[in-house]
Amino acid sequence: MKIDYIKHGDICLPALKAPEGTYEIGRFGRMYLDHIKKNRRVVYSQLMIKGTLLKHVSQIDKHARQFYENLMKDFAKDAPPMERQMEWVGYMNNARHSAEEIVMKEFIFEE
Repeated sequence: MKIDYIKHGDICLPALKAPEGTYEIGRFGRMYLDHIKKNRRVVYSQLMIKGTLLKHVSQIDKHARQFYENLMKDFAKDAPPMERQMEWVGYMNNARHSAEEIVMKEFIFEE
């Protein structure tokens, strides 16, 4: 990877530019961004320098969201009947928390 530099006095600064385009980053993308910013600083810096950070985070968010939705559909198939509302609500809350935990393990905190 080639980085251009601009000389300001005695200091050479990298000629970085903001990435073009807009990216939609949802909940899982923001969690992933926060995680790599705090715990994987080298990866974060490399993506920032290359200008691909937002694109990468957007892709992670998209895949994590799709995986979460598929898990919720699978869990909903086994849900108790709607007539027993409290049991159904408890089951769906448990399913949601389980799906979130799986997504976080697979996409957010993967090493």
